[in-house]
Parts: sequence; C-alpha cells; structure tokens
Amino acid sequence: MGRPRAGPGAALTRFGRVLERLDRLQRRRAGLGFPFAVLRKYLDDGGGREAALITYYGFLSLFPALLLAQTVVTRALAQRPELQQRLILAMVPPSLQSTVTNAATAVPDSPVALAAGLTGLLLSGTGVVFAAARTLNHLAAVPYRRRTGMVSGPVRVVAALILILSGVVTVGCLIVVTAAYPGLPWASRILAVVGEGTIVFVVLLLVARLLLARPAPVRALWPAALPGAVAVTCTLELGAAFLPGLVRRAGPVYGGFATVAGMFTLLYVLSNALVFAAETAAVRQARLWPRAVDRSLPTGADAHALELLAREQERIPDQRISSRLLRPPPRRADRGEASRPPPAR
Repeated sequence: MGRPRAGPGAALTRFGRVLERLDRLQRRRAGLGFPFAVLRKYLDDGGGREAALITYYGFLSLFPALLLAQTVVTRALAQRPELQQRLILAMVPPSLQSTVTNAATAVPDSPVALAAGLTGLLLSGTGVVFAAARTLNHLAAVPYRRRTGMVSGPVRVVAALILILSGVVTVGCLIVVTAAYPGLPWASRILAVVGEGTIVFVVLLLVARLLLARPAPVRALWPAALPGAVAVTCTLELGAAFLPGLVRRAGPVYGGFATVAGMFTLLYVLSNALVFAAETAAVRQARLWPRAVDRSLPTGADAHALELLAREQERIPDQRISSRLLRPPPRRADRGEASRPPPAR
C-alpha cells in the first residue's frame, strides 16, 4: 500500500515550522531583521496611504510650483533670453514645457498684480509640503500635542517650499553649466548627476529639519535624506526616458489622460521610495528591530512600536497615553534575538 497522503493540517504544521525558523533567523541577523522591521512599520503606519496622499497633492502642486519658478527666472533673466531658455528647459519636464510657458506669458507685468500672482502660486504649491509634513511627523510618531501651531506651521511649510524651489533652480543652473562643456560629455554628465544628488540631499535634510515638529540631529535625518536623494535623482534622470514610454503604453487605455497617468505613476513610485526612506530612519533612530513574524510572540521592539503609535494620539498638553502588553515580551535569550541596547525613548 502507498503512503497515506498528507492532509491540510500537516501542510499547515510544516508551514508553521518554516515560519518559526525564519522568525528566529531574522531575529538573530540584523541584515534580515532590520529590513523586515522597516516593512512592518511601513504597514503599521499605512505607508501606501501616505504615499498616495503625497502623490495626489504633489500632482496638484506641480504646475503652480513650476509656473512660479519659471516666472521668477523669466523676470530675473529678462536681459539674458538664451540663458533663460536653457534654464527653463533644464527645470521644466518636456511634457509640461509648452503649458507652463504659455501660462508664464500670461502673468501680468504690473508689480502689484505680479506680487499677488506670485503669492497665489506660492500658496497653491504648498499642498504637497503640507502632506509631506503630516507624513513625516506621523512616521516619526510625533505626538499631536507637540506639532507646530496655526502660525508657525504654515510659515515652516512656505519656507520649505521656497527651499525646494531654490533647489530646483540650483539643479537647473548646474545642468546648464555642465552642458557648456561639450568636449567632455561623460565627465560633465557624471558631474551633473553627482552635483544634482548632493543638492537634493541637502534640500531634503533642511526640509526635514523644518517640517519635523521636534528637534532632530543630522545623524537622525541623514539615513532618510540619503536614500531619498538617490530616489529623487534617479527619478529626475530616468523620468525623461521612461515617461514617454509610459505615456505611449497608457495611450490606448487612457487616451488624452495618458500623460497624467504616466506622471501619477512616477510620482507614486517616488513617494513610496521617500516614505520607505523615512521609515528606515525612524526604525534606526528608535531601534525598532527585530520585529516578530509571529505576532503572538512579540519582541521588545514590537512593544516599543505599539507604544509609539499610542503616544502619537496625545492631543492636548496634559494628555498622556501609554500602551502595554498583557503578556510581556520574552527575554532576548529565549527568542534568539541579538543582544542590543534597549530602544531609545
């Protein structure tokens, strides 16, 4: 007689054993436990939802922000039309250049009307910065009672947007300068990419310091700014190459909305990359690893992560919220966790 066929219960038992071994392994190895902890925190914080909000507001803020930058450049370089054109081509994506240029020519020349128009464009472009500020403070588990007030908050957001637009203009100037050396195409291209990444890194670092509603040293922010700068640089460099392909493939389905679909796709990929970068810095700063694969056997990092999620909901100065597990996490030696200092508060 043949061996009896194993039932679903045996398969579940084998799967449970494999899962337990993987859990023990990732608790011992930081190279496995840290990425898993970042993924767990991304899921706990609703990282996909946060990236979607940044994508939505980023798309709505893209046109007024680019129009504001082009209007300022046009007025500042009115006597240098050739340099002005090169800088605009370096700043504005090709698919938006005609639209932004036509809108910029319609901006009034009267000083009062121009100032009012620039102010309106500046305020219209702050939507994505407000979304980024909310996401950044949520991922860092900053309690609501500590977040900036009704006056200082918008001022920080406007300052952050001005800083971002300054970075965009600086990157455009760098591209124009490096393109002036045609005899060294590869060297100038590498120099442009490295300089672009450096500018983006500095901008992200300063913007995070502005938007985070609590003091944060550079050592806590650079782990987010560095991969974020790489993601932004790759998007800027590869977007011009991949966006036309995305538009062509989306054309049969979306028709005239193909460009919008392609831009939304790139913005959503970039937003997710920035959210993951921020989660990496948050896990590193709060030492939120290793996390448990089996949630019935939580680790100390699980308890601390739940405590931070609860503490974030404190709304008024005198409110304090704490979280505790009915069964305390087992000792590190019992669960095979690597020996580390306790998580920072």
